[in-house]
Amino acid sequence: MNNTLSLSVILPIKSSKAKDFDEYFEKAISSLKNQQVGFEELVIVHSQEQSLIDILNSYDFGNLNVTKLLWDQEPNYANQVNFGIKNAKGTWVSLFEFDDEYSSIWFKNVKKYVESFPEVQMFLPVVVETDEKGLFAGFTNEATFAANFSQEMGILTNDTLQEYQNFQTAGSVIKKSVIEDFGGFKPSIKLTFIMSFYYD
Repeated sequence: MNNTLSLSVILPIKSSKAKDFDEYFEKAISSLKNQQVGFEELVIVHSQEQSLIDILNSYDFGNLNVTKLLWDQEPNYANQVNFGIKNAKGTWVSLFEFDDEYSSIWFKNVKKYVESFPEVQMFLPVVVETDEKGLFAGFTNEATFAANFSQEMGILTNDTLQEYQNFQTAGSVIKKSVIEDFGGFKPSIKLTFIMSFYYD
């Protein structure tokens, strides 16, 4: 049985000068190394910042298949994500941030979901939010599991999005072709991309 998911993890990085970058980056990469199901590649789209390049060139990624892509224009989350997706080899892509971590069972669960629900084109994790000390602060993406929130528990639809938009795309797993079909993420949007999923 194939224990690998055709998935490219897209990690855009603007700078290594963010507070506690090294600590967060180490945790993020460790969470990829600890996945119970393999994935195709980690695509890092990084800026021209020399200190960041030095960190990436000296970092031990272990057995991860890493592709480092230089973004030589003004750093921008959406543009860097789109560039990573364009160059991704996987059927699926996952949007990752250097200060986030994946649960060790996330890709294992996604593989089961992909096989059980072939018509679904995007899977959102239930995100555990924490404060700077790592203490629990709440959940995100949990709303679809609330009673009477949506027509079908756990399913996010366009109708639901028009009523409630507090969903996070970081950590999501999306079919690459879907993102390409709607033209990628919009660079003009700086903070949240939920409205990008509305279909006319």
